[in-house]
Amino acid sequence: MLCIVGTAQTIMAAPYDDDKFEIWSVAQAISYPAFKRWDVLYEMHTEGYWRDPNVLKRLSETKGVPLVMHDQYDEIPTSVRYPIEEMVSKYRRYHTTSITYMLVWALHSFLTTGKPQHLSLCGVHMEAREEYTVQRPACEYWLARLEQAGVDIQIAGGAILAAQGLYGYENYDPLCWKFRQLLNNYNGGIQVRAQEESDAELKKHQQIGAAKAIEALLRQAQTGELMKFTPEEKEQMAGLKKDT
Repeated sequence: MLCIVGTAQTIMAAPYDDDKFEIWSVAQAISYPAFKRWDVLYEMHTEGYWRDPNVLKRLSETKGVPLVMHDQYDEIPTSVRYPIEEMVSKYRRYHTTSITYMLVWALHSFLTTGKPQHLSLCGVHMEAREEYTVQRPACEYWLARLEQAGVDIQIAGGAILAAQGLYGYENYDPLCWKFRQLLNNYNGGIQVRAQEESDAELKKHQQIGAAKAIEALLRQAQTGELMKFTPEEKEQMAGLKKDT
């Protein structure tokens, strides 16, 4: 049996005391006190990330377990190369988070060895905005493929493969529908205000740039460097005045 562990609240629900479970997780999880045991860790970021001294220090504290990375690195003796070519050639090229690299490897293992027959997810909630819009769909895709292949899936909390009700059959409430419409309207208004603020900020920087250019010309004129403006400079000045 396999348990894939993330760093969300249900990290503490992982079966740390059940030796029938093999536990995979991201390397960052070892910095969480609730993360008590691990068998395989993944560090799927680029070298630009993990060569940071603080990250390297954390990677050195992995207790000698296999550390799956882009490649095998001499400075990380436990590093193991992820079989990226095999995973993307045999399966769909669709990965938006370290968790999906674990899921497709679990799928490959099940299809080739029959294990794991059971997969648990703990601490993998995918509720934040980035996770919701980018990471969660890919995670759900690979879980669906695992389930279709015959793997028993159990998820401890979060938004993955979860819904408020069976669409069209359950949990319809006219009052909730009105609240949802109001919420959508206000969220739309927030987006409009944010765009207006962005446009205003751009205009402000354009005016700052114009003011600085005029200031530079003024200094030149005051020091006598510009006895008279050339036609090009007059045109430039006219354009700056228009922009303001």
